[in-house]
Amino acid sequence: MGELAALIAAMTWSATSVALTSLAARTSPVVLSALRLGSATLLLPFILWASGQAGDIGDASTWTLLQVVGSGFVGYGIGDTIYILALKRLGMQRTFPVTMALFIALTVAGGVVLLDEPLTWGLPAGAALIGAGIYVIVIPGKDANRLVRQVVPADSAVATLVETPAGPAFAAPGWGGYSLLVLVGVFWAVATLWLASAKGDLGAIAAGSVRTPAGAAALLAFAATMQPRELKAPFRNRNHILGIVAAGIVGTAFGSLMYVYAVVTAGAARTAVLSATSPLLALPLSMIFLGEKFTRRIGVGTVCCVAGILLVVA
Repeated sequence: MGELAALIAAMTWSATSVALTSLAARTSPVVLSALRLGSATLLLPFILWASGQAGDIGDASTWTLLQVVGSGFVGYGIGDTIYILALKRLGMQRTFPVTMALFIALTVAGGVVLLDEPLTWGLPAGAALIGAGIYVIVIPGKDANRLVRQVVPADSAVATLVETPAGPAFAAPGWGGYSLLVLVGVFWAVATLWLASAKGDLGAIAAGSVRTPAGAAALLAFAATMQPRELKAPFRNRNHILGIVAAGIVGTAFGSLMYVYAVVTAGAARTAVLSATSPLLALPLSMIFLGEKFTRRIGVGTVCCVAGILLVVA
């Protein structure tokens, strides 16, 4: 059952990225991230109560809770927001495999250097494959200067939730756009390592129940102060706000719960390996629901990234 939960989590994250890519076409990244985390926060008290870990929060020190809150702000508040911005600018086929590969590689490397975790031969070998995959994905091919248009097909499942117009034409992004991918990997890795070193005796669900509301509160406060008009916009369209709520509940709350269950029952290493299949699952979803065109460079690069991830976490 643990292995199945890990695959469900991988599929959930892939599907959520499709929804976020579509939603980002009409929503400020800050607002989308804030409302998504806020939706997940509404479900977390019930998950926390069912897990029996509510007492962990009361027993934790103030310093521990502050550090867990800080990791939530870095990972969810900053990392996820930049991720949504990257989805909007670069599309899912580039954003998802690169950020996932960087996140896992940096997290494993950081665990070795900062947390004294064991160094295996798979780390340098996997890093080389990940680097090769990222190079193939981000270095423009012969047709890079052609203008492309990302469209959500009118009859797609995503379009029934989110009424997304055809996106504007754009040329292949430059290094400024791809720097967003690096930032996402760095912020996610920093947040994970910070949490691993600071959570103390907090259980995984208890820690998540502190981190997610922290990110939601920070982003909602920022959006209410700096982007009040953008914050109100999603509520004018029922399908739009339902899409955001679904992404928060299914992706952030349910997907994370499946991942935690998989770690507990199947082990962290096996769960990480199975979760690393999510970029491959994302490819067909991006073609079916987002109308993104599959290219050999994207396919080869994604396979290299996934292979590198498997070596890193082996």
